[in-house]
Amino acid sequence: MTPATPATDGWVEVALLAPLPALTYAVPAELAAAAVAGRRVRVPLGRRTVLGVVLGPQAQAPIGCRIRPLTQLLDSGPVLPPELLAFLRRAAAYYACPLGLALKTALPQALSGLQPPPTQEENHYRCLVTDPPLRGRLQQELVAFIAERGTVSLTALRGRFAQPHAALRRLEQLGVLVCERQSRPHDPFACQPCQPEAAPALTAAQQQALKAVTAALRAGGFAPFLLHGVTGSGKTEVYLQAIAEVLRQGRQALVLVPEIALTPQLVGRFRARLEAKGARIGVLHSALAGSERYAVWQGAAAGTLDIVIGARSALFVPLARPGILVVDEEQDDSYKQAEGFRYHARDLALLRAQMAAVPVLLGSATPALTSYQRARSGAWHYLELAERVNARPLPTMEIVDLSAVPRAEGPLSPPLCTALAETLQRGEQSLLLLNRRGFAPFLLCQDCGHCPRCPNCDISLTWHRAEGRLRCHYCDYRIVPADCCPVCGGATFEPAGVGTEQLEALLRERFPAARIARMDRDSTRAKGAQQLLVEQMSRRQVDILVGTQMVAKGHDFAAVTLVGIIDADAALNIPDFRAAERSFALLAQVAGRAGRAELPGRVLVQTRCSDHPVLGCALTQDYAAFCAQELPQRQLLGYPPYGYLVNLVLSALDRALVERHAAALAAALQLPAGVELLGPAPCPLFRLRNRYRLQILLKATERPPLRRLLAQVQQEAAQLPARVRLAIDIDPCDML
Repeated sequence: MTPATPATDGWVEVALLAPLPALTYAVPAELAAAAVAGRRVRVPLGRRTVLGVVLGPQAQAPIGCRIRPLTQLLDSGPVLPPELLAFLRRAAAYYACPLGLALKTALPQALSGLQPPPTQEENHYRCLVTDPPLRGRLQQELVAFIAERGTVSLTALRGRFAQPHAALRRLEQLGVLVCERQSRPHDPFACQPCQPEAAPALTAAQQQALKAVTAALRAGGFAPFLLHGVTGSGKTEVYLQAIAEVLRQGRQALVLVPEIALTPQLVGRFRARLEAKGARIGVLHSALAGSERYAVWQGAAAGTLDIVIGARSALFVPLARPGILVVDEEQDDSYKQAEGFRYHARDLALLRAQMAAVPVLLGSATPALTSYQRARSGAWHYLELAERVNARPLPTMEIVDLSAVPRAEGPLSPPLCTALAETLQRGEQSLLLLNRRGFAPFLLCQDCGHCPRCPNCDISLTWHRAEGRLRCHYCDYRIVPADCCPVCGGATFEPAGVGTEQLEALLRERFPAARIARMDRDSTRAKGAQQLLVEQMSRRQVDILVGTQMVAKGHDFAAVTLVGIIDADAALNIPDFRAAERSFALLAQVAGRAGRAELPGRVLVQTRCSDHPVLGCALTQDYAAFCAQELPQRQLLGYPPYGYLVNLVLSALDRALVERHAAALAAALQLPAGVELLGPAPCPLFRLRNRYRLQILLKATERPPLRRLLAQVQQEAAQLPARVRLAIDIDPCDML
């Protein structure tokens, strides 16, 4: 072995923030004491210098290799505490993901590059002249305010005075004030006053659920709970009072929500209840600036934040004193990362709570069947809230059979139009769900039937009329539609089907006096757009809200009394064994937005499959009946919760190449007893982003045989050519 340098003091294992195995580096003697696990380092890789994270010491270096030394230690200490690093190692191993890729996913953007983390600074003002002769009233008040406090930040001044900027600049010019740049603590609520709110009286079921969680908190140790409560039953109140107990113990809480759109209302409730008692709350999701995410990461790690509320990636925030983990809407597929490190935040929340020895509380009105089965089998504690608070009734649900409605009526059936008109007349709000964005799913040539398709994906292009373009919702390919059909030369293209954009336009024509808004990914791209829509709904500035599944979960609008489901059949016909489960959950969740206050709610479900068994269960909102019909089918087929799945997806630009290697991989695998292999078969979306995709599904009734087979899969994957990619999806949620 070629020695690294005479001044080497041992070796360390380093994970690079890339899909690569960990590498060994020599530690220069002057860095030995500080090269500890969890610390970021600058290391050489080929001709480049890259970022890595120290995993720990190596007893000996690999034989026959030239071991290069660390270049530089970054930060003042480890950015990943030992317990978080251990958690990430276990998570990466479970999901068969390179540890470096898992670390890159977990770290905030500010820590995943070689640049130093950003520091937040803002203007601070102090007086040079304490009693200047000033004429303007605003200038006099500003000087008095600043002189009394010594040094005041611009944020504080903006919170106290309306539009102080011009007056501050003039005072600087006069030499009355001096402006200095100083660091500031991250406070997302600095200009958002909050009205304190008292805790309501709990129902008997809420008291029983809270008692069980509180007992676990006081006893200490890992305790998994499933809080199964119908919509409007007060699950959030149980979260709040359980977290209040955690704060009394001087510990921290982490609350996960599936969608960014759900955070504003939830944060508002947490602030109203707990901020007045001294709780410091941080919010973490992908829509925040990098400096904001880093500030929350720092605050949680230092213990200056008591509660962190965030979407999927918030799971990885370090906690100085963990006390409880809460996963709201635990059944939601948004908790599953679709690419790269394909983790499920709910399942990793259970692992993290177990490693931290704290309770974890999973809440849902429609739990995932896997969660429900574990709870009912006794593996988890099962808590049930079977009724709404204040004995409010669940909304009445009615089927509108579209097979009896002429197609000329369009997506708004006569019964739904009548219900909308009556709701508007009463001054109440309506919510319409259509889980397809855009104006129409596709354009169709009326002469030959040609439909423009994405050149990169095996899918038709969606027509966005407001934008004047056809778009692919997978690769974001965009094109202005041609004036004439490229196949037959015809000049008549007509939209086929309905999306949220078209539904909004139809409603404006039908109800011109109504205030109508739309909530989907297109209408909420701007920062703060979702929160603004939620606030407008809460203030009753919107009469009818149209949206995709973004409107279905978590929102609490007191004046919504009518919910219309435009096309209940769409989700039922997706080629996925979870289609029935997802459909029931979506129907129950969106129905639960109606009648949440004193006014009763009504739900109209438009369908052409009125006798479908899932709709029958949804009409009565009978989750137990749905489980009774769905679970036996899962058991017969060996699907979760009665089995475990691994989906191997191979892709390449060359169709013949990926087909050949997928067949070779399937033939090479030596299946342990109890493991079934299905495929290779084309994915339902066979071509995506110009890559042809085939999948091999591995099924087993026990997990250990699958884990043993995975080791063989990874060995075979190493033999694949670079042009063929293999994605290993453990416990897949999306089979498309």
